[in-house]
Order: sequence, then C-alpha cells, then structure tokens
Amino acid sequence: MRAIKKIDLVRIFLRSFYIQASWNYPRLISLGFCYCLMPILRRLYTERVDRISFIKRHLDFFNAHPYFASFALGSVARLEEQNRFERWDSSKPIGMLKKRLSSPLGAIGDKLFWGTAKPLAATVGVFGSLLFGFFGPVIFFVFYNVPHIYLRYYGVMRGYEMGFDIVRELSRIRYEKYFRVFQMAGVVFVGVFFGFFSISTWKSGSWPMVALLLVSMVVTWLFVRSRKSI
Repeated sequence: MRAIKKIDLVRIFLRSFYIQASWNYPRLISLGFCYCLMPILRRLYTERVDRISFIKRHLDFFNAHPYFASFALGSVARLEEQNRFERWDSSKPIGMLKKRLSSPLGAIGDKLFWGTAKPLAATVGVFGSLLFGFFGPVIFFVFYNVPHIYLRYYGVMRGYEMGFDIVRELSRIRYEKYFRVFQMAGVVFVGVFFGFFSISTWKSGSWPMVALLLVSMVVTWLFVRSRKSI
C-alpha cells in the first residue's frame, strides 16, 4: 500500500538543502536528516507514541555526502511506509539500511563532487571570467549547481522507488565512468586555460609569467605524483 505522495517526496527534496544546517559532531547530519523526513511523519503516523519513536530512530548517528544523502532519504521513506502498513516486528531494518548506506554515500559523493566536479566547475568559472568578465561566476554557479540539484531530486525519487534495493546501485564501480569523465574534462579545461593564458601574456610581452606558470605546473604535478607513490 502506498500512502506517501509525490508532493511529500518533493518536500523532502526541498528540505534536503538544509540537511547540514544543524551539523554537529556527536551525530553529524542526523538532525538534518530527521528534519527532511518530517513530511512523511505527518503522512504516516497520527499517534503521539509512533511519532516519538519515528523521531528517536532518525536522530541516531548518520553521516553521508549532503547531496548523495538524498538516496538514503528516499529509501528510508519507502521503508517507513512499509513498516507502517506491513506492521514489522521491529524497525531495526531501517537503522541497518542507514548504516549500510552511510559509507558509500559519503565516499562516492566526496570523490565525485569535492574531488572532481567542484575543481572542474571552478576551472570553467575562472576561464569564463577571463572571457566574459562578470559572467564567469554565473557560469560557475550554473555549471556546478545544475547537476547537484538534479542529483538531490533524482536521489529522493530513485531511493523511494527502490527501497532496500538502492544498495545495489550505490557502488563505486557504477560511478567510475563519471569520475573519469570529470577528470578528463578537467585536464582538457586546464590545458585550454593554460593555452589561452600563455597566448595572452606572450602577446602582452609578459613571457616571464608564462615561464613561471609552466614551472609551477610542473612542480605541482611532480608533487602530486610523489604523494601518490607514498
């Protein structure tokens, strides 16, 4: 039986933008996670004791990447609905799912967004600033936030659709192709940026700046390579 409506999932999506608003060391984003689920609390439970139990179990420790946490929000919403109408003996499966999702959601999200998408978007924004001035930050804002907002929405909807089975989809292997695409795009944009900057400074007679930039890039590359070999 389905009691949760799409509007409830949309409300969860909108609340997910505040999932880190009450970040704290003891339980990390658990309070924000619980806040995001309030629309389904009102939809599923009317008894005070049931609502108290719901809040308590979602105030337990939880951590994940703030964008990828949407997959957990959607799947937990589905499990809460099943728990309500199938009358499970215990709500422990919900807590177990959250624990299983915490690590992969954090690892994939950190690498995909903090490690690849954000540096790429920053490079595009800087290059855009050189070409279009004030519109550079706008380009960065759009380039970074369109996929991030889509992922929040998709995660809630997909998580609710799959429930427990969402675990199968959240593997590093599945997202490796996105890592490679972002990394390759980043290399291309850095190359284009360096070429554009070199031509501009060479024409202006500032060739020492080109040499300094080239040396800096080589030193940085050697440092990164040495760190990877440790």
